[in-house]
Amino acid sequence: MRFLGWLFWATLSPILLLQLRGIGGPLEIPGVEWGIVSYELAFTAERAREILTLWQTAGVTESARVSLGVDGAFLVAYPMLFFTSIRLLRDYIMLKTDPLGAIARVLSWSMLACIPLDALENVLLWRMIATGPTAAGALLAGLAASIKFLLVLLGIAWCLAVIGRRLTTRTPAH
Repeated sequence: MRFLGWLFWATLSPILLLQLRGIGGPLEIPGVEWGIVSYELAFTAERAREILTLWQTAGVTESARVSLGVDGAFLVAYPMLFFTSIRLLRDYIMLKTDPLGAIARVLSWSMLACIPLDALENVLLWRMIATGPTAAGALLAGLAASIKFLLVLLGIAWCLAVIGRRLTTRTPAH
């Protein structure tokens, strides 16, 4: 049953990611090379205002709104993919004595923290599009995005470490 849950999230996440890449493509313009990620990590009202001005001049501000809307589904899908991936790897591939297993439970649950972090970030980014950037909004959105990205990188690193260890050892699981 756990595998079917993983399969659902492993199917939905890339589909949504591809949609986001397509929607967000027009946001990657000179001065905003990372598109929506540049906006997420603006950190200051001045930088957020600069990005919004560049997007408005390029006529792509609506793409940012749509991207944030689609991200409403993605912000649930990718944390659930990491949550289920870490749990599956821990349960079916790892040796019980593996030190990476000790952090698997905490790491899997911490992946779910990406959901409220991403939601907070999206609300703040939407608000800045609608009413203009504020110092507090840009800073809080940047901090939420940074923590979210850090958690994602930790999840990816852990999964790759476990898979790498499994591929390089001949010891059977469990």
